[in-house]
Amino acid sequence: MMVGHRLTRRAIGAASLLCMPSLLPSRARAQLAPLQFGVMPNVSARVLLAQYQPFRAFLEQDLARPVEVVTAPGLAPFHERTVAGAYGLVVTAANLGRVAQRDAGLVPFAIYEPRIPGLLVTHRDRPITDIGAIRGRQVAMTNPQSLVALKFIHWARAAGVTIGRDATAVHARNEDSLAQLLTGPATPLAVMSRGEFNAIGPAVRETLVVWQQFITVPGFLVMLRAGMPEAEARRITTCVTRFPASEAGRQFFELTGFRGIRPVTEADLAELDDVVDETRSLLRSA
Repeated sequence: MMVGHRLTRRAIGAASLLCMPSLLPSRARAQLAPLQFGVMPNVSARVLLAQYQPFRAFLEQDLARPVEVVTAPGLAPFHERTVAGAYGLVVTAANLGRVAQRDAGLVPFAIYEPRIPGLLVTHRDRPITDIGAIRGRQVAMTNPQSLVALKFIHWARAAGVTIGRDATAVHARNEDSLAQLLTGPATPLAVMSRGEFNAIGPAVRETLVVWQQFITVPGFLVMLRAGMPEAEARRITTCVTRFPASEAGRQFFELTGFRGIRPVTEADLAELDDVVDETRSLLRSA
């Protein structure tokens, strides 16, 4: 089920006009249609909607158009809605975005900064010093489709441990469940992003140790729906380009820990190509 912000009074008034087609020509009604701003559910919907309030408000004011921030109950349904064209503007994981670009023609135009650290985390009472310690045991992760998780599988294979053969991946519902798995001897290691680690409650986080940061991966992609009219696409991209330097942008970065949004490059996108097939496969099996 999608989750969206409540519209402001101004937006509600505009939306109410949409119910009276005789009062507005069709072109004006189209301009007043809310922009669906899809945001990947990397944290809870409650937290997500609070974090994106400054971004939503800036877009709404700058575009003179109602904007609704929406998400989905998981990465797979979010991606399904993304490629189906449910969202006009999308923020998604870089690997999911690359698949959406290739498979459904979505247009990436910006990327979040900084890069996302991938962490290997253990329980303070059971630290490990070598990846070989997970042989015959489990490694925990929240989302198997996440870029950090997929890059870890590549990293572990290069270190001589094949996930699925030498060790088993076990998936947790959320960050706190991920930490809970580390309390038992069967799961000596968890793979998570820095954001996931920071989202764990302080009392639980104190029981954990970051063994190492094994990688940094590209940040979230900002994309436009395939086939968007050129004038609309230009207005939205120009608005997003102005956002980081605004007061609303400063508030957004304080709430989220992101530090910038910059134009995406071909080098950014090419860095994702080694996990495209795996991402597709995991999305099909989700």
